[in-house]
Order: sequence, then structure tokens, then C-alpha cells
Amino acid sequence: MSAASELEIKRLRELALRAAYTGQAAFTRFLEPPMEREALAAAAAAGVHAAFFGGYPDAERRIAAFCADEAPAEADYPLACLELRWNPKYACPGHRDLLGAVMGLGLERDATGDIVPCAVEGSACLFAHRDVESYICANLEAAGRAALHVRALEQLPALRPPEGTQLRATVSSERLDAVVAAGLKLSRSEAQRLIESGLVKRNHIVEQRGDQRLEEGDLLSVRGYGRMKIIEFEGRTRKGRLAVRIFRYTA
Repeated sequence: MSAASELEIKRLRELALRAAYTGQAAFTRFLEPPMEREALAAAAAAGVHAAFFGGYPDAERRIAAFCADEAPAEADYPLACLELRWNPKYACPGHRDLLGAVMGLGLERDATGDIVPCAVEGSACLFAHRDVESYICANLEAAGRAALHVRALEQLPALRPPEGTQLRATVSSERLDAVVAAGLKLSRSEAQRLIESGLVKRNHIVEQRGDQRLEEGDLLSVRGYGRMKIIEFEGRTRKGRLAVRIFRYTA
């Protein structure tokens, strides 16, 4: 474990204990997805609960809230939704451009969450910790060749749905190797080799057990093949197979 990870885990434990002692919610900054497992462990050790919110339902980077009783309301999280707007006639910054511009402000990565395209062309939402909201609004002026206009929003706007295709397959069980094989149209042995090689992540964490049971909502990423999400296990077919609906992302 790196020194940085040790410090992050120590901080999570301190916040969980604070929530236990004070009875008030204690919030982290934005966590890398694998750190959510450490947050849950810290909460269990302190005898409190952990809840997560990143600004919208499918957020990958989220803030953890340690709480002794009920989870805080979404409005209580120290999170701001910032609209980034540009003129699409002159430039079209991608996610990498926008993230690079934000990081160019000298912020730590845990100060910001996801950047998500809005339904309205020429705009995206940046989720940021509330303590850097004013700084970003005042200093973020461009991403690549695109001039940016930044403002804080009171409500979440309509977001652009992810691009991809939905497919329905049948598998022998909820096992990881079976679902990866079905979703990528590979043989079971090919899927197992990818998993054993450490090329498959479940919910952002490497999973090397092909017999790991999956659940609805699990996000799978396979290096070299892309990402897919388990939408629903629909039940058994007449032949005893398990029907599953999968969303496979285009990018």
C-alpha cells in the first residue's frame, strides 16, 4: 500500500470516528471508486453508516458521508454543480480537454468529481467540492481552443444519456466469466483468461475470480474491449438458462 493510500485510509477512519462521537455527518472529499470499499470498512469499524453521492445517479467519483443515523439529504453534501458552456460552432472540447483545464487550475483531484455532457449541445456539468466552487467559476476560462463560461447551478440540468447498445443474452449463472463471455461474445475460456490476467474490473476494482457472482447495477470494464453494465437479471428461460440485459458502452 502506498503512503498516499495509507494517509487516505487514516483520514477515512478519522471521519468515521468523528461521526460516531458527535452524532453528526462527516463528509469526505471526492473518492476514487476503489476507495469506497475502504470507506465502508472504516464505517463498520466505527459503528456508523456510509452513504455516497456524486451529484447524479450514475456518478463514478462520489463523496462519502459517515453518519450515525439517517443518511444526509443530497442537498447537505458539500457539492456544487457547475455548468461549463462553450460555442460549439468554434470548438468542441472533449472530456480530456475539460479535465485538463480544471486540473490546470492547480486543484487536487479530490476537489472535483465527474464531468458529464449535458443534453444541450455545447455544455457539460462539472461536479466540484463546495470549497472550490468560487475559485473554479472565477478562474476556469478555456479548455483547449474553446472559451468557457462557467456558472453554478441550483438544479441538475438534463444530462446526455450514455452512448451504447443494449443487448439481451442468456448465461448459465451470474458468474463473472459467464457474463463477460456473453457480453463480449467470447468463449468462456477466453473470458476466464482475461479475468485471470487482471484485465477485468468490477465496479472499478480488479476482479480475478471468474466465479464471482454479479449483481444488477455492476459495472464491468475489460481492458481492450470497453465497459458494460448489468441492467437486469430477468430470470430463467425454459431451458434453464438465466436471461440478462446488458448495456455496452460505445466509449
